[in-house]
Amino acid sequence: MDATLLAAMGIVWVSGIIFGMTGFGFAMVSVPPLLLLYGPETVVALTIGASLLTSVIVVLGARHELNGRLVLTMLPGACAGLVLGAWILDVVDPAVLKIGAGSLVAGYSILLLRGYQPSGMANGSWATAAGATSGALATSTGLSGPPVVILFTARQLAKDAFRVTISAYFIAINLIGLGVLLAGGTVGEREVVTSTILTPAAVIGTLIGNRLVRRLTASGFRTLTLALLLLTGVMGIGTALVALL
Repeated sequence: MDATLLAAMGIVWVSGIIFGMTGFGFAMVSVPPLLLLYGPETVVALTIGASLLTSVIVVLGARHELNGRLVLTMLPGACAGLVLGAWILDVVDPAVLKIGAGSLVAGYSILLLRGYQPSGMANGSWATAAGATSGALATSTGLSGPPVVILFTARQLAKDAFRVTISAYFIAINLIGLGVLLAGGTVGEREVVTSTILTPAAVIGTLIGNRLVRRLTASGFRTLTLALLLLTGVMGIGTALVALL
């Protein structure tokens, strides 16, 4: 087994632990270091394939907490957003988009960490808007998680309900995205094989994360998710600035 594969296993293992604890963040943690080891096509295939299986593990672990109605409310907007984001990417520099989105996410995360509690986000229109924004950001910047995290945090979803519901949402989104990639020929046999080899490490990490999250209080879980949300925004800004320079 070569050093590249071992390094990649370590990366997806750590990403799996974080994902198992929060239900999101797998791609955010794994993509930057994986891009130093593999090409973009392989990284996309790996993150989608591995996060699909890890999402299923999280959902099965606490499926009784799943808010299926909330997921279904977000999906139509998300599908429309995926198309809109691809169009936006054709007319706006992706680095500029990432800096703008990352700045908003980071700033809002700081507000939430300082105790700000948004109100009025309990109706279905906000869920649809969150799905649409998530879909648009997925295809234009790769930052699909923050709108959903912000919505779930505002609704004060309990720890397990948060993890399971966001994981179920990403299962649906990733299945759609994988279908698009396969249809377009972006993902081939080589990418699928590499993804298959590395996925067990992500699964083991997720199982560990599932156990570790039991030790977190509700307050600790909220702090962890918001800190990860802040990191998502900061990393989005950082990677965009590197691309511009």
